[in-house]
Parts: sequence; C-alpha cells; structure tokens
Amino acid sequence: MSDDPGGRLKITAHMTYGQMRKYATSLNVNIASAPNIGHGLAGVYDDATNSIVVERRMTYTQKRCALAHELVHWSHGDSFRDHVLHAKAERRARRETALMLIDPIEYASAESVYEGNIYDIAEGLDVTPQLITDYQYLLDAKRSIIKNERIRA
Repeated sequence: MSDDPGGRLKITAHMTYGQMRKYATSLNVNIASAPNIGHGLAGVYDDATNSIVVERRMTYTQKRCALAHELVHWSHGDSFRDHVLHAKAERRARRETALMLIDPIEYASAESVYEGNIYDIAEGLDVTPQLITDYQYLLDAKRSIIKNERIRA
C-alpha cells in the first residue's frame, strides 16, 4: 500500500533511472531487476510485497520509464486482482507517467526540431516512443475538448 500522501510523486522529467531508484527506496518501495519477468512486461508492481521489479535487459531509458510507470501504480495503491480495474489503472498510469516525464516546453521544441518523428523526439527527451505516443494522445484529447468548448460558445 502506498505511503505517498495524496498520490503525488516527486518525479521530474530530468531524473535518471538511478535517481528514481534512490527516490523509490526513500519511499520504502522495494526495487529489484530481473531478466524475463514475463509476458513482455517492462516492469511489475506487487502490492502484496510493496515491490517493483523492472526487466533487467532493457536500456536505461526503458527502465526509467518502466520504473516511473510502476511507481504511479504504487502511489495509487493499485492491485491487479480485478481485470476491469486493471485496465483503468493502466490507462491512468500511462497518462500520469507521460505527464511526469515529459516537459511540455521541451516536448514542443523537440517536436519542431525533429519534425514530429516520435522516435527522434523520444530519444531527445530520454523517454520511450510509447510514452511520446501516450503524451500525444493526451494533447489530442485536450485539443478536442478545447475545440468542442469553442463550438458550444
């Protein structure tokens, strides 16, 4: 169960994987890495043992994103015994991870410099292409809301 009051993690876009591991340890979360954690997973959070395991054979960028993602699950006290709740928790974790690890100003600059190429943007921001896709989804959703509000006004 989370010791994170209010579910607000203090993870920044510029934290390294090592800094994130140290931060997680300060929160009393057990962090380990292992090869072949299964099912193509990058990381897994176990609420019963208050631990996170990250796939050992990934790049540090992948590990960084996976650890941040699993810490979001920890911060909300997610338990994956209910498959319906699991899907909602997974969407929330992806959204919150993107918002934590991607600085909006740096994203806008990278998008311009790399002409929208998600792989180059991801490399420039030290995140995975999947996280860029998640962030772009959030931006598109926000644009749709703003557009709909203008139509109604």
